[in-house]
Amino acid sequence: SSGINAEYGGIVAISEAVATNNCNLTTLMVNNNGITEKGLCALAAALRLNITLSNVYIWGNELRNTACDAFERLMDGNKPRILPHNTDIEPYKVDGVTYLSEAGHYLFSH
Repeated sequence: SSGINAEYGGIVAISEAVATNNCNLTTLMVNNNGITEKGLCALAAALRLNITLSNVYIWGNELRNTACDAFERLMDGNKPRILPHNTDIEPYKVDGVTYLSEAGHYLFSH
């Protein structure tokens, strides 16, 4: 973690940069930075527009309902936007509610 404490304004600026067509970033590590649920949703929306960013690490931020749903959608389906081995989160459901846990492969590799 970079320790930048990316509050909402900071993560929105990062999300806007990620969403641009000329962003060639392939890895974004913002884990443990105090990013709010709203900020994570902005980042998830930006990831839908960016085709080069393939590695995203967000564990340790406010992983609440809408953020969990947004990142599950990025990792779900026949053509997931984020592959399980390219992130530090893993979605799971309890009683129809989506949660994110720290991915097991990430825990043991770092």
